[in-house]
Amino acid sequence: MRRVFRHIAIDLSWFISWAVISAPAFVILFYALIPVTSVINNYDLLPFHVPHVNELFVLCVQFTLVLFLASIPGISEFFDDIRLGARRCSQRELDQIETAFAYLQHSADAKSIKLPHIVWRVVDDKSYNACAYGRNRVAIHRGALFDTKFREHGLEELAGLLAHEIAHLRYWDTKHAVISAAIFTPFNVLLFFANLFKSVPILNLVVMFFFLPCSLVIGIGNRIPALTSRMAEYRADEFAQMLLGKDCMCQVLSSIGDERGGTNIMAHYLTSHPPTELRHNNLQLRSDYRAQFNAPPSEDLLARFRKH
Repeated sequence: MRRVFRHIAIDLSWFISWAVISAPAFVILFYALIPVTSVINNYDLLPFHVPHVNELFVLCVQFTLVLFLASIPGISEFFDDIRLGARRCSQRELDQIETAFAYLQHSADAKSIKLPHIVWRVVDDKSYNACAYGRNRVAIHRGALFDTKFREHGLEELAGLLAHEIAHLRYWDTKHAVISAAIFTPFNVLLFFANLFKSVPILNLVVMFFFLPCSLVIGIGNRIPALTSRMAEYRADEFAQMLLGKDCMCQVLSSIGDERGGTNIMAHYLTSHPPTELRHNNLQLRSDYRAQFNAPPSEDLLARFRKH
């Protein structure tokens, strides 16, 4: 029952977030389309007459823009690559990642768990970490690749790190973020052009009293999923445990460590991830799923993993 409640709470937080974000984005788009449609119709810029702006028309335009941005493969991932500093893997990096994924895939096949198709990326960062984003991307930090290569159980650790991020893809955590970005992207575009003319006496008042309140509401809407982000992390840990077992995931969590911006109550509750010790404890209290299939990697995989 607790798992069902957690799934509902996480998805509900995203739906509420989308509703909150959509409202100011709708208002801004409504008033932005009025002069646009007037110019198009007055100067016959299109071979057909554009309908006058009304709520239904703006809602259709907003839905079409969201559908366009959220459904075309690679658009959101391209900008996320830039934001994260993620790049394509070298052949040596890809061999290491694919070997760990092969071990993960073998365990998933034995336990009848389907894994999604993954596009791998690497972030040139020394930390022991990874992240999932977009529809199918997982970026591994260089620090994680380097550290796991020289550890006794490095292959299992890297596989566990990948399994946690794959869980975020499997449960649509990252796709929900793509939809959110698609909803407020038209607003951000309009805000960018508004800021170009904010030095004009009249337009700066429009930006101050119109765009800024809408930005505040969108900011609040974007923070709503953070209320359940810890649930999503526990859920991803438990999925990774299903694949690789308790011992492997506890070893991964022991390697991650805990970096927090302070020790006060706000620093504790505003971070997106639960304390690593509590994540470790959560897995310790759970029993392994089909534990008889939690086999160590073969000698062939270990040799491939440490080859380069």
